[in-house]
Amino acid sequence: MKYTLHSASVLAFISLLLGTALAGEFSVEPWSSGILVDEPAVTSALIRSGEELDEAKEALGITGPLPGADFGAYALLLIVPDEGTGGIIEIAGVTPATGGALEVRYRVRSEGPRPEGPIKASYPYLIVKLGPAPGADVPVRLIDEDYVNTLSSGTGLGQFREYTNVLFTAENISIREYLPIDKGNTWTYKSETSRGSSEVTNSVVSESDGWSVFDTFFGVPGVGMKIAPGGDILVSSKGGIKTFYNTDAVIEFPKEPYSTPAGVFDGVMVVTVPEGGDFWFRDVYAKGIGLVSHEQKSVKGRASYTLIGARVGGAGYPPTRDSRSTGKD
Repeated sequence: MKYTLHSASVLAFISLLLGTALAGEFSVEPWSSGILVDEPAVTSALIRSGEELDEAKEALGITGPLPGADFGAYALLLIVPDEGTGGIIEIAGVTPATGGALEVRYRVRSEGPRPEGPIKASYPYLIVKLGPAPGADVPVRLIDEDYVNTLSSGTGLGQFREYTNVLFTAENISIREYLPIDKGNTWTYKSETSRGSSEVTNSVVSESDGWSVFDTFFGVPGVGMKIAPGGDILVSSKGGIKTFYNTDAVIEFPKEPYSTPAGVFDGVMVVTVPEGGDFWFRDVYAKGIGLVSHEQKSVKGRASYTLIGARVGGAGYPPTRDSRSTGKD
């Protein structure tokens, strides 16, 4: 990996863009920056110790000295965009979010300096001081504002008949009742794949122009989801905007309750495609809760995700004993 740029001039330019962003008791200040020719072997991360900083420095390919860090006073937040776009990373703001999390918004300005020479991509990074250091139990979420701002309403494949979502054709249902994607809602699933068992959490961390933006959606960062007036479910990611389901999908409303570790749910909606092809899936949605089960089969094997916990509309699942007796969470 070749480290190509790390200079006071770049940091000064970022300082002009950044200033100091405040969110309650938190502030961010620029600490170090640079542009890499090769894709870095590290993703965005919160750095809390000298050992973690040494690991990040090695992964970034930095060979020169870095400023001193006082980890007793603050933590360091490393921001590495997903794509090699070049330019300068600008902090747009820091805001407290639902559940005690901290949201850090950033954007990449393309007019920033780029490495010299005939290269196809360049990877900027930015390290800022985040002070005081968030507690170990405080999640820090990064939101790419450039991505959010590109989510335009009324666009995407859902405008074309051959890609129109089939769910809205069911009578007397509102898709939003089965897919409550409001900011602050979060779902945790037990994942079973060929790689083994794990847990994955989907959280809606931002809303923009009718889009709900997830921190990660089953491991994919920065996915946006929107329910169009006609019932189409549109999904936007780095690959563009498309419908969540196509016309192969079949919708059913079984009368039997559906049981998961997060609870037993009545009034479920099941969306599936027939078995027999290269790809099969079955999604189960609970009214007022969201997706409670996903199973799929593909050339990569089978995978399943089962809801084990959620917080939707301020209510927790599974409900506690007290909430069951009082009707409150």
